[in-house]
Amino acid sequence: MLFKNNISTYLFYDYETFGKHTSLDKPAQFACIRTDMQFNIVDDPQYFYCIPPDDYLPDPNSVLITHITPQYTHKNGTNEYNFSKKVHDILIYPNTCIVGYNNIQFDDEITRNIFYRNFFDSYEWSWKNGNSRWDLLNILRACYVFRPNSIKWPKNKLGFTSFKLSDITKENNILHKNAHDAVSDVYATIEIAKIIQKKEPKLFNFFFNIRKKNELQKLINIKKFTPMIYISSYFTAMRHNASIVLPIMYLKKNNNVLIAIDLLKDFEILINLFKRISLNDNLSIKDFSNFGIVLLHLNRCPILAPMTVINKDDYNRLNFNLSLCKKNINLIKKNYFLIIHIENIFFKEPDINQSSNVDLKIYDSFFNLHDKKIIKSIRNTLPILLKNTNYSFYDMRLKTLLFRYRARNFFYTLDKNEKKIWLKYCMEIFNPIFFKKYNNQILILLKKNNNDFKKVILLKKLLNYAFQKNKNILINSINLN
Repeated sequence: MLFKNNISTYLFYDYETFGKHTSLDKPAQFACIRTDMQFNIVDDPQYFYCIPPDDYLPDPNSVLITHITPQYTHKNGTNEYNFSKKVHDILIYPNTCIVGYNNIQFDDEITRNIFYRNFFDSYEWSWKNGNSRWDLLNILRACYVFRPNSIKWPKNKLGFTSFKLSDITKENNILHKNAHDAVSDVYATIEIAKIIQKKEPKLFNFFFNIRKKNELQKLINIKKFTPMIYISSYFTAMRHNASIVLPIMYLKKNNNVLIAIDLLKDFEILINLFKRISLNDNLSIKDFSNFGIVLLHLNRCPILAPMTVINKDDYNRLNFNLSLCKKNINLIKKNYFLIIHIENIFFKEPDINQSSNVDLKIYDSFFNLHDKKIIKSIRNTLPILLKNTNYSFYDMRLKTLLFRYRARNFFYTLDKNEKKIWLKYCMEIFNPIFFKKYNNQILILLKKNNNDFKKVILLKKLLNYAFQKNKNILINSINLN
């Protein structure tokens, strides 16, 4: 450790994963670099690998992108519990601002899910002991909207600005040798942060200072009907990932969520909808998003800014129709008696995941204090001793989580009956239909990439891995009978 214990630091981090789904897919590699607030590296870079569990097979497309095979992680990595513990010990260091590139939507979700599956707190790492989180991708989007001359902007095949890390680094001559290698991506992210801080220090510092919910709330004035500029991929590249919104209210059941109206949509359509429907009608999220109702999660570092940060030329460049905004604000004021029912109409039921798969149920509810004590106890108990414990869980997700935790990470600690249950579960996942579909997917990719020797090798290794996994499950099942 090259830095003093009490200083504030950035921790730039990145995962490479075996798939895109943040709950169901598994991490392959973690990398991080700690810097001081001027982006000087203050500790040795760290990176390590994670072995996928026995009830999981990687997405072949992800392996082609990262070039990390499950065989490589078996040789150089550790099980998901030990992997998660390493990540946890790094992230919980006090006064750390945890930063990535698209980490709010992806990497942070991977972190939450591996902690959920392995009996670490899914949230404390990002706020406790002076910690916070931030996302450089959103800051780049802010630069594009507010200060477009700060860096060079690459275009994608459709002619829109590309915010892909590899495209940004290439366009701006930033060293980025191995895109989709976690270590290389972390170094590239640090270089982008340096450029933004150097070229646009006011913008950089403004959004850094409001990254926490409490500071962000000071900018929001619901009572005075104060519009704001909101930058999000929600608005799509066609709209420059930006719009003018009017904050309306906080969700009663979750004050981290702010309801706002997109002022660049025709608000009369929403007013007419309110007049047609009753409080008993059921509407899905797709329904209200199409009508210009926007949800801002204040604990996800949204990019909100006052209208004063841009001028008339910027409004024209961004196609912001101010007359439409003023018209919509007046309509909202006149129809506020309808607006106040937004929550009652659109958010009547709690968002409980109906899936039976406990891996998908991280956001069903928070664990209570009773269960949190048990979670800590499980984490601190030797795996071999867990089979002799009889925990009384309040939240029944934990019973299944505990069994999967033991089976995935410490299969040797299961008794004969538990092994039978686990192997039966694995066979249900890896049924003949699954394997046929998985093999066909690889064969299609082999045909598509038959001139790329490296990709052919990767795909053949994956095909062999899937075959061996299926074989091992069958043999183990036979041996137990």
